[in-house]
Amino acid sequence: MSLDRDQSPTNVINHLSRQITHALNEELKAHGVAPGQFPVLLCLWEQDGLTQRELYERVKIEQATMSNTLKRMERDCLIYREPDPTDRRAMRIHLTGMAKKLEGKLTKGAKTVNKTMFDGIKKKDRKHLMELLAHMVGNLQKAVAK
Repeated sequence: MSLDRDQSPTNVINHLSRQITHALNEELKAHGVAPGQFPVLLCLWEQDGLTQRELYERVKIEQATMSNTLKRMERDCLIYREPDPTDRRAMRIHLTGMAKKLEGKLTKGAKTVNKTMFDGIKKKDRKHLMELLAHMVGNLQKAVAK
């Protein structure tokens, strides 16, 4: 029995993810920000001064990936690091003034991508889709944790 690519949720969601990343990149690249940096910026706009551990747990990526992302963001003058005043081993990640000024432009671009993606889909269906996706994520997290 073969797997119908067009009816495979894994394939469709993967394709959607690539399309979202491409569209988001189009919105971000004019400001020198990569799609992988955007979730980190979102977290730091919510709460500046997080540790690397707090960031990778919130963004839900591997520690090594976060480390590389932060190095690039520091190189690109989006963040700077300061020692944690209570834990000498930890560094606090802070937004630069430039990154703070980008918040409005970048979130507007992300909202444009979301609006385009949801064009023609009713609000109640959007809400239901988000609930279903969250449930699916939870199912897979439980399965992997076993």
